[in-house]
Amino acid sequence: MRYIIFLLFLIFNFSAYSSEILKYEIESIIREINNEDDAKVGILIKSLSEEGFTFMYNHRDPFIPASNQKLITTVSALANLSPDFKYKTILATDGNVKNGILYGNLYLIGGGDPSLTVQDLEDMVKKLKEYGINRVEGNLIGDNSYFSEEGIGQGWPEDDLNYCFTARFSGLSVNENCLKVTVNIKNGKVYASMDPLNNYYQFVYSIKFSKKAGNVILKVEGNKIIIEGKASSKRSINLESSIPVNHPSMFTLSVLSKILDKNGIKVLGKMYLGKAASYKYLVIHQSRPLRELIKKANKDSDNFYAEQIFRTIGKEVYGEGSTYTSARAIIDTLRKMNITTENIRIYDGSGLSRYNATTPEALVKVLEYIYKTPYFYDFFESLAISGVDGTLKHRLNDQFLKGRIIAKTGYIKKVKNLSGYVKASNDEVFVFSILVNDFKTTEIANKLQEKICSILVKHPRMVGIGNLNTHNKN
Repeated sequence: MRYIIFLLFLIFNFSAYSSEILKYEIESIIREINNEDDAKVGILIKSLSEEGFTFMYNHRDPFIPASNQKLITTVSALANLSPDFKYKTILATDGNVKNGILYGNLYLIGGGDPSLTVQDLEDMVKKLKEYGINRVEGNLIGDNSYFSEEGIGQGWPEDDLNYCFTARFSGLSVNENCLKVTVNIKNGKVYASMDPLNNYYQFVYSIKFSKKAGNVILKVEGNKIIIEGKASSKRSINLESSIPVNHPSMFTLSVLSKILDKNGIKVLGKMYLGKAASYKYLVIHQSRPLRELIKKANKDSDNFYAEQIFRTIGKEVYGEGSTYTSARAIIDTLRKMNITTENIRIYDGSGLSRYNATTPEALVKVLEYIYKTPYFYDFFESLAISGVDGTLKHRLNDQFLKGRIIAKTGYIKKVKNLSGYVKASNDEVFVFSILVNDFKTTEIANKLQEKICSILVKHPRMVGIGNLNTHNKN
């Protein structure tokens, strides 16, 4: 009996001593970083074992989250929509089909699906052909009303709006609202193509040929893609560019129009946007379940997926797919998790906005919450794994750290964040959030995050909770 008491005494004191050492090591790293760069740092680290190690540093201060915002978005989506949620895109009519002719309008009704592709639209049109339809007497109408907004978020960086990672959100979208343009100039001629094919954009050529070649550029003005510059008639030029479409719902409808033409279905009426009121289903396309879609948002840090999922929360909870309702629904969800929302501001779902604010405490509590739910593995599998995949494929990838940090990165100008889980060498699990704002160089933020993660992995504790892979799915 005395031996058991003595052993428990040793275990308790070693654990306490170990915690103090770990705390000292982390504080030393913070002091070192502050000496190099007076960055704003916020940290919360917590062991998921009972009465385990906790470290706090500015943990309730507001920080710009960058893509760590996606953690809040995707956890809230799982909580409000369920991992089985599927998006629907519908072809419908207000008329009737007779002798291969659709007497009425053909509607394309968007459901906010971030994953809808040209191939999906082609499959839907093939099913129309199975009805024997080869002509539409009415109009081709696109319904994008699933979201009450279309465009970009408040506080998105203006310098980045010409890139596809800031593609506009919309209730009716295709190919992540990104258009690929290829230009070949050869033997004094210009060949240009678009993917996907559409009726929305038009090429305008303004190329001058001369003996000496100059610069050839692409620029977009409204629905015109202008190719301009100087080219040599004796030299070939190949250009490839990807551009975010400026009117996603109309663009998507125009892609469908091209597909209908290709499949021999002629639409006699006009093409425009409008709300479908009374209609009958012709074809329904369903997306993969939400548990699969959040992998793109988190593991690959796909902004478009995050924005579509974000507005879906507001639509499904409050009946309106807007920034306001989605932010409100997420704040309500955080409060149900007993998270203080005083220093939290939500302007988008992706973290592109510099108006967003969150705290290390909020992020850790979100990660703690989902860990204790039946949805944990759906969420866990959406995160990047150090040295293995996603945005952590080339970070924290030495032999000892590889596969032990499962987390979400976040980066915009002067913001570099990392939040997630660490599996220590003894299989103890830490949940953490390390937020760094207002730094001079990204190397400072990287060093802070990587040193702390390394210490957590290499610092064994006496008490463990087992490997994450044994977490109960039920």
